[in-house]
Amino acid sequence: MIKSKRNYKTVFLIIIWVILAFLLESSDLFISINLYDPAYNWVIFFEKFGEIPGILVVLAGLYIYIVTFKASSNLKKILITSFLLTACSLMFVFVLLLLSKGITGSSSFFKSNLFFLFLIAVLINILIVYLLKKKSTFSARAILFSRVTFYTFFIGYILIIQPLKLFWGRVRFRDLAENYSNFSAWYLPQGITGNDSFPSGHATMGWMLITLFVFFTAKSLAKRIALKGLIIIWALSVCISRVVIGAHYTSDVVFASFIIIITYRIVLNYTAQKNILDKI
Repeated sequence: MIKSKRNYKTVFLIIIWVILAFLLESSDLFISINLYDPAYNWVIFFEKFGEIPGILVVLAGLYIYIVTFKASSNLKKILITSFLLTACSLMFVFVLLLLSKGITGSSSFFKSNLFFLFLIAVLINILIVYLLKKKSTFSARAILFSRVTFYTFFIGYILIIQPLKLFWGRVRFRDLAENYSNFSAWYLPQGITGNDSFPSGHATMGWMLITLFVFFTAKSLAKRIALKGLIIIWALSVCISRVVIGAHYTSDVVFASFIIIITYRIVLNYTAQKNILDKI
């Protein structure tokens, strides 16, 4: 019964996605033309810092995943742990880069010292994992969060979002010609052009916070509504800001949003089938 209810919600989301995609075929450019105003301070804030909370959530999930991961062999454990630590270190440096660039307006220091900063990040991440290993146990809910976060990020962001950005080659609204002659509809891939508007990476990271929903199921209805509401408001604010600032079209943020939301639901449903939820 619970499984069918989850499947129903996923199908409903897909239907909404299809309807929005159809409507945006003719309204995408119109919306951007009428909403574009990059002077707003709030959209500048989200451009600078909007990805950071999502990245931090992914980092938290990966740390717990590394600590609680059990492999069939030592070699497999070493390889997967090394891969995840490298990913954590890269994201760690990226967060520092976003903070530095957002606050000072310059990234020259990071670009000139990238190798050393990465080595420092590796050492810091090894220390974090070591300290987490000193913790005796993690709750089943925390372990579930780590799995859902890792697979949602890996499948939704790494395997789907990033390749689409590369091969779709859609030019951003703020980079269009004055007469919009180089605008392309969302369903027309342009190939590798150096442009990467479709889909939105900021929107992706805005919605990565939904993996925190795993922790809310044991709370009262009022608290669940409040906490989930805050996350949804944050994610929608990131999405809207990307259109207003001209970095993306509405279709860019819609596709990124639904890719992550549906990936999250499918991953969560899979864990339920594997009886992970029953242990919580």
